[in-house]
Amino acid sequence: MFFLKRELRRLRRRLDEIIKTDTNARLTTVTSDKDVAALAAGINAMLERNRRGLFEKARAEAALKRAVTNISHDLRTPLTSALGYLQMLEAPGLDGETRARYLQTVRGRLEALSALMNSLFEFARVIEDNTAFDVRKINICNILRDAFSESYAELEKKGFTVDADIPDAPVLCLCDEDALRRVLQNLIKNVTVHGREYLRVRVNGGVIEIANKADGLDELDTGRIFERFYTADASRTSKNTGLGLAIAKELTERTGGHIAADVEGDMLVIRIGFAV
Repeated sequence: MFFLKRELRRLRRRLDEIIKTDTNARLTTVTSDKDVAALAAGINAMLERNRRGLFEKARAEAALKRAVTNISHDLRTPLTSALGYLQMLEAPGLDGETRARYLQTVRGRLEALSALMNSLFEFARVIEDNTAFDVRKINICNILRDAFSESYAELEKKGFTVDADIPDAPVLCLCDEDALRRVLQNLIKNVTVHGREYLRVRVNGGVIEIANKADGLDELDTGRIFERFYTADASRTSKNTGLGLAIAKELTERTGGHIAADVEGDMLVIRIGFAV
C-alpha cells in the first residue's frame, strides 16, 4: 500500500505539471501494478483526446476567420465595382456607347454577386438539410452520361477535348441519384472554370475519375481543396468561392461515398467512389 500510494502521488504531481505546462507529455508508471498502469493509460487517452479537441477547435476557429474574410472580400469586390460604375453613369454628357459599356460592366458585377449568394445559399442548405437520402442501387454510368450531356455545350464553348471511357454495361452502386447529379454538376463546373483544353472521364468499378489539365497546380493544396472557401488563388481574383467542391464532398460523404483529389503532372484528378 505504501508503494502504491507513493506511485499515485507521483502520478498526480506529474499530471499537475502536464496540465500547467500544456505539453504533449504522457504519464509513465514505475510500478508493475496492472491497475495503476491501466489508470495511467486511461488518463493518457483522455489527455490525447482533449489535445485533439483543442487542436480541432483552433483549426475550426482559424477556418471561420478565413471564411469571414473571404466572404467579405467576395461580396465587397463586385459590389464596390458596380457602385463605382453607377456613379460614372451619372456623369453628364456621357455618350451612348460608353453608357452601354458601363451598364454591361455593372450587370457582370451584379451577376457575379448573385452567383456568390446562390453558392452560399446552396452550401447552407446542404449543411442544414437533415432529410434522409434515398441511397439505393443506381447505374452511375447513366448519371454520368446525363451530366456530361447537359454540360456538353459549355465544354465545347470552352474548347475542351473530352476523352470519355464510360462502360456500356451497367455499374450499379449504392448512392443517392439526385445527390450524385449535384456532385457531378459541381465537379464539371469546376472543370469549366479552372480547367483547360483536355478533360478525361473514366469509370472503374464504383469509382468515377474526372481529370483535367489546369494551370497553377504547384500552388494547389489537394489536402485542402474540398474545404469551404478554399481557393489556390490567394488574391481571390478568380471569382471562385471554393464552395462547389465543398458541397460535392459533403454530399458524397453523406451518401456513403468518398472523394479525393490528386495532382498528376499537369492534370488535376478527382475520384469519387461508392460501394458497388
